[in-house]
Amino acid sequence: MSNPLNAAPPPAAASLTLVVRTMLMAIPLITIVLYFVLVTDGLGPFPALWAPAVVVAAAAAAYALAELIGFRAVPLEHGGRPADVESDAWRRFTASTFVRFAICEAVFLLSIPIAFVVNSYWVVLVGAVLAIPLVAYEVLPSRRNQQRFAASLEARGVPSYLLGRPQDFTRPQD
Repeated sequence: MSNPLNAAPPPAAASLTLVVRTMLMAIPLITIVLYFVLVTDGLGPFPALWAPAVVVAAAAAAYALAELIGFRAVPLEHGGRPADVESDAWRRFTASTFVRFAICEAVFLLSIPIAFVVNSYWVVLVGAVLAIPLVAYEVLPSRRNQQRFAASLEARGVPSYLLGRPQDFTRPQD
């Protein structure tokens, strides 16, 4: 029997990872574009402390919100074919992933209007520096995120197969 940690990820996980990484790339791209809009002569002085503090507070709130509600799900009902249960689990996990992405990306999106109010590119940089790792940690379909969501789905004792099915972890007999 092979180690489940070494098993290849399901196709749904690979697809979702690609989508999340593509959406994540919007943050650095928008940051680069805003450089040409907000920067006139160097990066300029650091803005008043309230502006980056609002972005940091938003990042803390987004992290807490993603942790509290981002991994909740209605537990699976007994019955159904394993393939259908697995498909339903991945559908729910994908929906949850997009909710967590919206919560985490809001940190960066909030930094943009604040940057225009204080006329400082530094606020956009702070928003990007906080949002990128937040999205990577909370949104990418990592083993941690799959296990947390699977625990919520399996609260009634029904296996979700979100982490794979038993036959995915066994080697065929030679």
